[in-house]
This record gives sequence, C-alpha cells and structure tokens, in this order.
Amino acid sequence: MPVSLSLAMIVKNEERVLGRILSQVAGLCDELVVVDTGSTDGTVALAESLGAKVFHFEWIDDFAAARNEAFSHCTGDWILWLDADDLITEAHCQQLLALKQSGLNDQLDAVVCSYQIAFDANGQCLISMARERLLRRAAGGSWQFPIHEAFVLPENTVILERLDIAIEHHKPPAYIERSVDRNLNLLEALIERGDQSPRTWYYYGKELRHHGRLAEAIAAFTRHLELNANERISGYQAMHLSMLCCMELERYEEALSWGHRALASDGRRAEALVSLGVVYYRLGAYAEAVPVLTAATACHKPNAGLIVEEDYSWKPYHYLSLCYEGLGDYAKAIEAALKAYTGIPDKGVIRDNIICFARKLG
Repeated sequence: MPVSLSLAMIVKNEERVLGRILSQVAGLCDELVVVDTGSTDGTVALAESLGAKVFHFEWIDDFAAARNEAFSHCTGDWILWLDADDLITEAHCQQLLALKQSGLNDQLDAVVCSYQIAFDANGQCLISMARERLLRRAAGGSWQFPIHEAFVLPENTVILERLDIAIEHHKPPAYIERSVDRNLNLLEALIERGDQSPRTWYYYGKELRHHGRLAEAIAAFTRHLELNANERISGYQAMHLSMLCCMELERYEEALSWGHRALASDGRRAEALVSLGVVYYRLGAYAEAVPVLTAATACHKPNAGLIVEEDYSWKPYHYLSLCYEGLGDYAKAIEAALKAYTGIPDKGVIRDNIICFARKLG
C-alpha cells in the first residue's frame, strides 16, 4: 500500500525559483509544507497559489531550527525535504514515485539519494554528495547545527541507499553571492561566541576559500584537524581543500605535503591522487605524476563526503596523457587521451591533443 509523502521546505525571497520545484513534485507529494522565514517578495503568494500550506517562522540565524519547524507541520508517513532552488528531472521524479508506491515501509527509516550541488557550463555535474533525502516521520531524529545543518537519525536506523536518484541544486548567481556572504557571517558569529566545534571550523575554512582568503582557509582547516583528528571523511577533505588552496597560491611543496597527508588518511579516494598528479605535472615531474594518476583511475566512486565527479571520470586520464607527452611516450599519451575523451564535456581539447600526439608519434 503506498505511503503518504509530505514535502518540507524553508524559504525566503525565492519567488524566482520556487514555482519550478513545487510544480515538479506536485504529482509526487501528498502535502506541500513551506515555512517562510521572512520573505518580502511574492514567495508566500506563489507557494499558496500552487497548493502549499505556508507557515511563518521568525528567522533566528539557525537553519536547523527552521527545518525542524517545517517538519513539525508535516503529517505524511514520510517526509521529502528540498530547497527552493533544487530541481528533480522527470526521470528521477518517476523513480521517487515508484519508490513511494512500493519501496517505503515501516521497516525502513531513511533513503539516501545523490545531491548534485555544482555544475559546469554544459550542465555536467562537478560535485555531488550523498544525503538523507526521504525520512520516515515516526522514526524520529531531528535537524541539528545552525549552519550547514544535517539531519541526525537515531541509532540503529535502517537506511536505503539510492544514489541512482539525484536531486540537483541550481542556485542562481545572485543567490550564490547572497548565501556565501551570509554563511561566512554566521560562522564568524559562532566562532566569536566561542564555538570551537570541529564542524564549525571545517565549514569556516570552506567559506573562507570561497572568498579567496586562502591562507586563512588553510589555518581554519588546520584548526579543524587539531580539534577532530579522528574524523576520517571531514579530515580527508580538510587536507585536500588545504592542498587546493596551496595550489591556488602556487605553494606547490606545501600542496604536496597536504596531498600525502590526505592519502595517508584515505588512499581509496581519487581527489587527492588527481590533485597530486596535477601538482607533479605543473612541476614537470612527469615520472612522479604517472603512478598517482594511474592509481586515481582505479578508484571507485565513494558514497560519503563531497565527490569531485571529474576525478572519477576523465580528469586523471587527461593529465596522464599530458604527462606521457612530457615523457615522450606518445602512444600511451594517445591511449590515455582516448579514455579522457569519453567523459570530458569539452571534447575539442582532447581531440586537439590526440592530433598533436599522433603527429609527434609520426
């Protein structure tokens, strides 16, 4: 028997994008719950015109509190949470509908889906992550952390992994600028009030990097590692992000040091391997780059943390081809470039490289 499904969403001045996602889930959700945190545009009227139940919540600089408020108004057996600037393709919406009709039951507590959060100009996903997307209301749990909030489930919950279903996050440029400034201000306020949690310092480092404050970002990631040395996923990512900051600053020796620390933390992921290969390539150390890039091509995409999609696709092969060119092995350069060609969105670059390698091979 199909279960009932509620949509839970928090919004503020989302008139430009809200209609898209509410229309997409109209045939999927039995109830649309929208909590407005202080809109001054037509967001509320638009939500009501599309059948949503709109509730008002005074903004207190706490995303978790706002999301818990939205969940409190849901009456469905299950809750689907989304943001106003998310979208679901028709194919993935049909997969969710099929899951609702036959895959959700009382023996299951949550469903994890892929969250695609960054895209290139061609619409190709650049970064994704796994997130709890469907939550059984009776299973309990709550949203925690005022910024970069997460839903914390009770112990021993049963989770279904459906990473073949993707939610896409498409934030308009004006929204990106607004949210980045807002997030940085919220994190700085938390730290000024004495928050020394590793999570806060990790996200503070990410926001500093977005603002181009690279040296400060490295310091924040270092503080995160000092406070939480045993957290493998965020620790790995703090090390890799520190490496990327050093690469942007052209401090390559420091970048190599951070990269090797990341590999020592988790050698099964491709991100640090690819970045190490890029650093060696920039330094002209092609022989050192080849083994780490080759190792990256053997990595399987993980199901935790931020996933840099191109590092599990075309990018290691592309840099392998360039390194083989530097070593004078044009046959292997062509072989690697052909593998990069199948995944890279801008195929012209690889095509030109293959022609160049073939001419050098004679």
